[in-house]
Amino acid sequence: MLTIPLKTPIKMQPAALLGLVYLALALWFVPGYLIWNANLAMGLLLIPYICQADRTRYSLRYLLPALLTTGLAILLPVNTLFFVAMLFVVLLLIENSIGRLGDSLFFLIILVSPVFGHFTRLGEFPVRLWLSERVADVLSAGGIPASAAGNQILLGNYEFSVDPACAGLNMLVMSILIGLFVLAYYQKQTGKVLNFKWLLLLCTVTVALNVVCNFFRILLLVAFKIMPGTFLHDAVGIGCLFVYVLVPLLLGIRPLLARFGKVATVKPKPGQQQGIRYPFLHIALLAAMLFVASHLVKADALVSSTNTIQLAGYHKKQLDGGILKFENKDALIYLKPTAFYAPEHDPMICWVGSGYAFKSIRKETIGKHELYTATLVKNTDRIYAAWWFDNGQLKTVNQFAWRWAAAKNEGQFYLVNVNASSPQKLKQKIEELAALDILKKSSSP
Repeated sequence: MLTIPLKTPIKMQPAALLGLVYLALALWFVPGYLIWNANLAMGLLLIPYICQADRTRYSLRYLLPALLTTGLAILLPVNTLFFVAMLFVVLLLIENSIGRLGDSLFFLIILVSPVFGHFTRLGEFPVRLWLSERVADVLSAGGIPASAAGNQILLGNYEFSVDPACAGLNMLVMSILIGLFVLAYYQKQTGKVLNFKWLLLLCTVTVALNVVCNFFRILLLVAFKIMPGTFLHDAVGIGCLFVYVLVPLLLGIRPLLARFGKVATVKPKPGQQQGIRYPFLHIALLAAMLFVASHLVKADALVSSTNTIQLAGYHKKQLDGGILKFENKDALIYLKPTAFYAPEHDPMICWVGSGYAFKSIRKETIGKHELYTATLVKNTDRIYAAWWFDNGQLKTVNQFAWRWAAAKNEGQFYLVNVNASSPQKLKQKIEELAALDILKKSSSP
């Protein structure tokens, strides 16, 4: 008698089903959120190399971060919080159904995402100004007359502008990626891994090495008058990256791993069952992620602003995002409401998008408070700009100071951007604006 065997129906595991939903959610959200560049490409290529799961252990270490970030994302449904919440939720799912992952994967994903860029932008201006001053000091001490004016270094008839690319801040992500790659290489050789605190220390040291690298890079470029756009300019950058970042990492990571690393176990124990744990928890978190995904808004939409601010002698216009524009023949003033959790949005973003280049960025004291000033250049057009953060009580350019005050609910902060046709008019308008103190008046009951 002829018999036909029937195929056993495929039974999908709950963890795989949840994973497919998260994959679909990531394919919908991530392409428009991540910044597609060389750093991201290298990070994605590194994921298969550094990603290992310890199938002998399951972990709930991401539970509290997942719950906290999910709650924040529900309250503030913006892209960054949604990304971070989904990252913790997915990591929790993997470590509850497959095994505990190495800490390097978390660092890698954060590193290539815009989240890391938001934090680095907080210190970008201070670091650029500090590098300019230190390079000028070293050159002067060496007998080469040099002076720093903001982000510019004056050397005789030459002017060197320490812009983000020249400061090498764009190499920061690449430096840490190199460190993670070297670590993964030695981990595979030794069978040991570093825990979270040592991995955090390694990334911190790599950041410090990157600052040292950029210091010597700028020093060499200025001392030998090597101009941008030349082969030698790029060669100096690559050489400094090799000497001051790659070599110390190659020499230092292996001893660090040998001394403080722990033996990694990646093989499951005999008879150990695989599968999802706490399924209802993961279903609830998935439902929360779907809810946030369907309610995402821009951060500007969550910032409360008032349209009662008035400035005599100026034509007022309300722009998108609660931005107020005041304009007359002598000046152009923007007031942009900001929140402590929102990414940095200094005038460089808007003005550069309009075709202007920022020159001579410096920190100055006008009146009684510090602010940033810069010259905006577009062909023959020159605009002299200044900006600071203001809530009517605190006027500052310190990112941590105003964000901490805003987090404590000490009034609505605005990014104040004043623009004029000359440095003299700019100073005059800033002093007039400080005397009027319109933000303090608008916040008064």
